[in-house]
Amino acid sequence: MNTSHKTLPSPQNIHTLIFDFDGVFTDNKVTINEDGNESVTCSRGDGYAFNILRGYQQIYNLKIKIFILSTEPNPVVKMRAKKLKISCYNGESNKLNFVRNYLKLESKKLTGVIFLGNDLNDMALMREVGFAVAPSDAHPLIRKIADLVMPQNGGDDFIRSFIELWLGINEMNQEKIDELISNC
Repeated sequence: MNTSHKTLPSPQNIHTLIFDFDGVFTDNKVTINEDGNESVTCSRGDGYAFNILRGYQQIYNLKIKIFILSTEPNPVVKMRAKKLKISCYNGESNKLNFVRNYLKLESKKLTGVIFLGNDLNDMALMREVGFAVAPSDAHPLIRKIADLVMPQNGGDDFIRSFIELWLGINEMNQEKIDELISNC
């Protein structure tokens, strides 16, 4: 069951959708081989959520900026973003300052931002954005301040479940879903 502290904003009221990487796209674990190379596992279902979101934006003529914002400097973060055709800013140690500067350039406000995060380095940004979302396995302090805690763990279709909830997929009739999927 979803735990929500306030009403989920409609996509029409959001201008920016931001995702942390580790613990959101992944299960927060890393595999390191004998050469020191790191790898992570991401959900294809989560990846498909971005196609659904792009289809929704096309149907409703929405211009929502979407990007990954991570403190992790590993190139795997940028590679996943490239595959998903979304922007990525990684190696950013102060997420709140980054987003404030980004929005200042865009002449936008934090109230129009949804952020999905899971750990203490996401806390400052989660407190300031219009709506903060966490997976069920997020740090307890993050779950406490999140506006919505999803039942899924990070990396386990957490993103897909949130996108489908946010867009109201379960309330759409088959015709609307067919239209959405044809625009993916």
